Amino acid sequence: MKSMLLILMLIFSISYYSSGQTCNCTLEFSYVKDKIEKNYAGFKDKVNTKTQATYYKHTKTALERSKFIIKPAYCVSLINEWLGFFKDGHIQVGRNRISGEKEKVWLDKRIQGIERVNLSVTELAALKSSKGITGIYDNGDSTAKIAVIKNRNSFRDYAGIVISSKSGKWVPGQVILELKSGKDSLKGILYDKYYIPENVSLPIKDDALGAFRREGSKPAPTEFVSGATVASQVLSTKTLYLKIGTFNQTNARNIDSLISANQFNLSTMPNLILDLRNNGGGADFSYRSITPYLYTKPLKLIGADVLATDDNIAGWSAIATTNGIPPDQKIFINDVVHKMEQNKGKRVSFAEDQNIILDSVKSYPKKIIILMNRNCGSTTEEFLLLAKQSSKVVLMGEHTKGVLDYANIRGADFSCMPYMLYWATSRSRRIDHGLAIDNIGIKPDKALNAQQNWIEEAKHYAEK
Repeated sequence: MKSMLLILMLIFSISYYSSGQTCNCTLEFSYVKDKIEKNYAGFKDKVNTKTQATYYKHTKTALERSKFIIKPAYCVSLINEWLGFFKDGHIQVGRNRISGEKEKVWLDKRIQGIERVNLSVTELAALKSSKGITGIYDNGDSTAKIAVIKNRNSFRDYAGIVISSKSGKWVPGQVILELKSGKDSLKGILYDKYYIPENVSLPIKDDALGAFRREGSKPAPTEFVSGATVASQVLSTKTLYLKIGTFNQTNARNIDSLISANQFNLSTMPNLILDLRNNGGGADFSYRSITPYLYTKPLKLIGADVLATDDNIAGWSAIATTNGIPPDQKIFINDVVHKMEQNKGKRVSFAEDQNIILDSVKSYPKKIIILMNRNCGSTTEEFLLLAKQSSKVVLMGEHTKGVLDYANIRGADFSCMPYMLYWATSRSRRIDHGLAIDNIGIKPDKALNAQQNWIEEAKHYAEK
């Protein structure tokens, strides 16, 4: 009986420890640091003889700060700050995109960790006429309303509390914004719809905190961008409009269907407006069906190398099991994995320099206007580098994001906290030719601003 009682107590204590486990920020930071140093394809470029001392100092400071952090979100904020050294949008902390079952458990944990504050009707009424930082704000896409109040702790001076939110984003009472006062801005974290803390720096203006607008204030001018993943519209007898919101592998079939459904228009109409605004990238195979329409001469493609490590091999292998990967791409990925396994510790070429040569040049469309903005990155930039080689193509809009030189992001679970670390596993040989675009972006042939109607401007330019 005593033995049984002892066993039950042991089981209970193990169960209690697992469910109420507190993660150690210093251990988590050290784990992330180790993953990046071993697996990030750009590490040796970024940490060199000129930057090494700065990197070590930056790392030592972060390690010391980690000893005083308990809350997971604040630990992620520190890690994001440390990752900022590399200035690479392809290093990220995010949700689990590989295992849906694991992500469901993780999401519940992240939601449980979100602080809640209840505001009375009287407090909300007072905030409506508040001056300074505090007040009622709408977020940039008008999907939520928050109350910003003074609410200090060791991390923040202000807290942003959800008042209302469209389904699937946040829940009223949740603290989704935590900000510390600065000279000209407020710095802190904003929780996204998956409750991943993102580091933000919000400029202080009369009626705005970054993209957050004070309730009742006049919104800043901005170009309208449809949120559709794919869309089409005949704008006139001369001009066809196609929208592609993402090159994500899950959207590849939709893109193929879009091109197929508009095959007659593409083959008979002189002008095409291809709207790629806010397309953050995805998979290269997603744009295969578009390439023949912009082709006018051999397209030069500079290849890339992948860093062969155990973690990178595991990451590439996991990608081959996800939904939406075409059979030929699974074969390609498995071939890359095989090469990596044979060359551990080395950079392995997985994309050779090549000239893409097609059998013929399509007569239509004769002009292709591609709309792009600052949110276009990664695979979208790869597509734009190909497209701009065509004599049919004119790029219009803004500089792109500049996130491509180190690519093919793969990831690993955090050691304890419910997050996943992602990093770039490949390095473009454009870097060696002095053609890097990271933190530079791709320049438009014709710039547009927020006050203009971009689609109308593109139509006018094409039809003149």
